[in-house]
This record gives sequence, structure tokens and C-alpha cells, in this order.
Amino acid sequence: MFEDAVVLQLAAPFSFTLVGKFVLSRPNLDVIRKFFYSLKLFGSFNIGLLDPRHIAIQLSNDLDYSRIFARRSYYIQGCQMRLLKWSPDFHVREESPIAPVWIAFPNLHLHFFNSHILFGMTSVFGRPLQMDQATVSLSRPSVARVLVELDATKKYPKDIWLG
Repeated sequence: MFEDAVVLQLAAPFSFTLVGKFVLSRPNLDVIRKFFYSLKLFGSFNIGLLDPRHIAIQLSNDLDYSRIFARRSYYIQGCQMRLLKWSPDFHVREESPIAPVWIAFPNLHLHFFNSHILFGMTSVFGRPLQMDQATVSLSRPSVARVLVELDATKKYPKDIWLG
């Protein structure tokens, strides 16, 4: 119906949007909003109801998005909320194939412990979100870890060669 370029343009304001899926029951929206205020996010957010079990969580920046999505799930008033990536193809009746996954690089040379290098290497697997704190601080130089949005429907290389 719409060209891909038009869909991408329309979806751009939602690039930092996640979907919260409640497994059994859902607290009311005011309770959910208070929970997100308690997370002390750096930017603004908006919570909207998609259906009785799903909420849209629109965040305003990549830092908050990465931090929230990295958790995979939260408990709000005893109700489990699983986090899913929103995309223009998202449907509440289907599970999103995209999930945050930690990619590890054991025995990496110290001079590769750089966000530009590590994000470049992990972009083969998907969109890099963040490095773990031990990688950033070099407190565990035996392995570098990067959180990446990985699409489970795609095939990926088993090895990456560094020249």
C-alpha cells in the first residue's frame, strides 16, 4: 500500500519505542507511568495502551531505550511485563523476532576495546545498543561484551576475522 521509504519516514518518530507485553494481568496505566518515573530516565517518555495486554513505551533517547530494553522484563505491582521491540511490522498477536542479545569477544586485544570498533564489529549482527560496564572500564579485559538487537529470523556468521 505504501512505499518502503514512506513507511520508514512515518516510523521515524517511534525509533525508541518498545512494547510492554503483560503475561497474565496488567496494572492500570497510572501505576505503569509511576513505575517508569521511578526509573529516573534521562529523557521523556509516553505510555499508551495498544490493547488490554500490550502498552507502547515511547522513549525519547537511545540511552533510555538501551537501558530499558536490556532488562527484557520488569515486574510492576506483581505483574510481569516482557519487553518487545516495536517496528512498523509489529502486531500484538505475533512475537517480535528481535531481542537484545549480549555478543562476547573473548581474548580481544586491548586496543579493540573502543566503542567505534566494537559497535562496528557487532553491527554485523544487528543494531549495537551498549557495551557492558566491565568492557567500558576495562575491568575485565579477557572479554568484551556488546548488547545488540538481534533478529532471530536471520542467519549470522559464527566468526568475525579481525585483520
